[in-house]
Amino acid sequence: MASSKTVYVIDDERMDRKYAKRIIDKSQLFGGVELFEGPEAALAHIQDGGPKPDLIFLDINMPPITGFEFLEMYGREIQQLDPVPAVVIVSTTVNPADLERAENFPLIRDFLCKPLTLEHVADSAALLDGRAG
Repeated sequence: MASSKTVYVIDDERMDRKYAKRIIDKSQLFGGVELFEGPEAALAHIQDGGPKPDLIFLDINMPPITGFEFLEMYGREIQQLDPVPAVVIVSTTVNPADLERAENFPLIRDFLCKPLTLEHVADSAALLDGRAG
């Protein structure tokens, strides 16, 4: 049964966004899925009064602003949302430095390897149950 929760997928690859939407819709765990080619568009959507995200699936390797740069620049703004969304990195990277860097961001709740699966979506949705905000 779908909830009223909204998930954002921020990924520069169109096919990855479409695939993620299909998996999230199939899970029936979210009421809305918003797709964004880059973090700037997602932030503008929030600022323009769009549905606020409960969960953000964020790619890190995106030009011109990486997922990490997005969190460095706008992390405070995201943390002021109520409730504070959980950020889950979804990436193809296997670089240990990226994993270590992700641990330094309190907003990042998990780090997943692409492709997104139903199990990933369910595990990520479960992160929302005990969050502060």
